Amino acid sequence: MVENAVETQDFTASSLAEAAGVHFSHVARLCRQGRIPARKFGSAWVIRYEVGRQWLEEREARKAEQAKEP
Repeated sequence: MVENAVETQDFTASSLAEAAGVHFSHVARLCRQGRIPARKFGSAWVIRYEVGRQWLEEREARKAEQAKEP
């Protein structure tokens, strides 16, 4: 039961950036622009777990598609 709670924790911009292998400022900019739905708590961007996972999956799909193009 505790494991499920850990798996569904929200992402911060920093943790999402680390998971995606990109710089924090890239994710923070996408949050500011509204391209990643997020809430701001103080100076931290917080992204719902489901939203972050979807963004990661879409990013991987785009990377795979670009790798196929000549």
